[in-house]
Amino acid sequence: MELWLGPNPTQGSLFNSREELQTAWETHRAELMARWGSHGRRPAAFYEFEFDGVRPSYATERSTLWRIGLLSEAERTEVEAEWEVAFAEARGMAAQERREHFAHHDVPDELIREWTAARKRPRRQAAASEEAAAPK
Repeated sequence: MELWLGPNPTQGSLFNSREELQTAWETHRAELMARWGSHGRRPAAFYEFEFDGVRPSYATERSTLWRIGLLSEAERTEVEAEWEVAFAEARGMAAQERREHFAHHDVPDELIREWTAARKRPRRQAAASEEAAAPK
């Protein structure tokens, strides 16, 4: 569990040394990643031994891994589909409520801008087509 969640906050690590912890990670990495390194999440040991930087908060973990390209193709597809649902759910919300909704679902700003632009584009193209077709 320590490799998954990190050391017990009150008792500390059960491992006798950092080397022992690293050996356990290397020995069980494949199993741990298969079980807990999916859906845009990673076990604590991943951040300890394989991540360059400060471990992101749980609330921003998925968008952080997405931005730096550390999600598998399947994970990327999965989380983007979930974010797109969250984006669609926000339609009609007030601006502040929409921002809170996107933050709650960890939807990357880059995708929000892309999907917002795509949502606006068809209307402009349709309006331009209607104007071109109208008799003058």
